[in-house]
Amino acid sequence: DPFVAAKCPHCGILNPETKLVGIGPKSVRCAKCGEEISPFQFNHGYTIAFDEKRELGITLDKNGAYKAAEKVFENMAIPDNSKQNPIVNFAPHDLVGSISRVKPFIGQLGTTPSKPFPDSHNAGDFGAFLINAPHDYALSEKELDEHRTDGHMDVNRVREGSILICPVKVNGGGVYVGDVHAMQGDGEVAGHTSDVSAVVELKIKVIKNLTLEGPILFPLESDLPFLAKPVRENELKSAKELANKWNLKDLEETSPISFIGTGADLNKAIDNGLFRSAKLLDMTVGEVKNRATITGSIEIGRTPGVVTVTFLAPKHKLEKLNLYDIAKDHYKLYF
Repeated sequence: DPFVAAKCPHCGILNPETKLVGIGPKSVRCAKCGEEISPFQFNHGYTIAFDEKRELGITLDKNGAYKAAEKVFENMAIPDNSKQNPIVNFAPHDLVGSISRVKPFIGQLGTTPSKPFPDSHNAGDFGAFLINAPHDYALSEKELDEHRTDGHMDVNRVREGSILICPVKVNGGGVYVGDVHAMQGDGEVAGHTSDVSAVVELKIKVIKNLTLEGPILFPLESDLPFLAKPVRENELKSAKELANKWNLKDLEETSPISFIGTGADLNKAIDNGLFRSAKLLDMTVGEVKNRATITGSIEIGRTPGVVTVTFLAPKHKLEKLNLYDIAKDHYKLYF
């Protein structure tokens, strides 16, 4: 796994120091032997420039991409203490003249796993590459399930104004943040998107007596699937009229909630999200499937295997977990 256990294929040194030589996809070189050593290559890439208002971006042609690479550390605003080779130095330019809107979010936000392993692999999909791997970061499948906290989500709804509730598996929680993206649709299907530098401010609170296997997200209402948006008073009035017609006495009081599921592929990630939802809310998986189908949605965070399972959950279930007041305040619920 060259991302976490690098070995120069030319001189054989482990975890080699690197240097930049020129511009282009072969510019990352082994500091010892001078050969090309990048663990990452694009089969189709782009360089994107943003306006000063940070409202949109355009993908550049070859001349623009090389111009950006000439002052790569300045143009990418690489943090002072960051040790990296900026990807803009590759000057990719396969996609030219495309316009995209800026909608930034945090690709990595979570808590420290209970066993050290690379943050890039802190999820069920990328973490699967650690299972029985031939290097020092190898884990068994059981260890991965036990220790991971799914901090590497790439879920585009983890953005300013949202609330993320994370499992705590080490003393103090160990909150970490990274991998900010300028924009991304429903699913990082390309394997990469427009990573940018950012300043992130977090408000952190502790929820007592809550045990989680993975993160829970309360997205902004505008980011919720249509069917998972809160039932508002005018809708409740219509629902009560319909209930009277059918002699139904009680209607649920509910709140949106979104569970993160991860796995080696999307099917396993969905199963993981459904199981986590059912276990925490004391439901059957069948009930969660029905709720996600008629009052929510399952959306892709990242391929190969990160999803969100979102639906309207009963108020009394959330109250037992000390989550309802958070949801009530976040969504301005009226009950």
